[in-house]
Amino acid sequence: MYTKTQIKIMQLFVSQITKRFSLRKVGKELNMHQTLTYRASKFLLEDKLIVQDDEKYILNYKKNHQELAYFEHLRSKNFFNKPNNKTLAIFIEDIIEKFPYGYFTLLIFGSATKNKKPRDIDVLLIIEKTKDIETAEKVLYNISRNYTLNLHTIILSFESVFEMLGLREDNNIMNQVLNNHLICYGGELFFRLIKKGRK
Repeated sequence: MYTKTQIKIMQLFVSQITKRFSLRKVGKELNMHQTLTYRASKFLLEDKLIVQDDEKYILNYKKNHQELAYFEHLRSKNFFNKPNNKTLAIFIEDIIEKFPYGYFTLLIFGSATKNKKPRDIDVLLIIEKTKDIETAEKVLYNISRNYTLNLHTIILSFESVFEMLGLREDNNIMNQVLNNHLICYGGELFFRLIKKGRK
């Protein structure tokens, strides 16, 4: 079991998958005393949830996918419990319940993850097969038209995700999502896709 401090640290790392942090920076970001940060991080390093990268630390997205999905789940639960996100929470639940494919990842990204009143809400749905995108778009459209939210929806296949992740320096959707996202469904699958796509 993880302490509250370890959970806060891991939530920071899973929210910014490719960002490297010094432990001092982690403490500052989370308004945490340095000693507490170092002590809590020791276990996370031993468990290989975060790994050392030169003088800094980075999320180990190649292992422990269940644990990483758990930290993402806590982040999204916290986000959707805020009063100004209630309608968005209902919309997300609606997609999860009505979406015809069982094997998918659903996330929001961009300004909606940070601003209380974003201009629009970027929604990304990742499905297995390219041939199913048109059907998925129709389903998503039928669900989203019942809401007054200003939505910008994107559906990608696994193949497209792998292609984008392979282009690390490119400013494509997947590379933007890595450090600015909130996984709403399919966290474990999302981390497996990243592991396979970022070689």
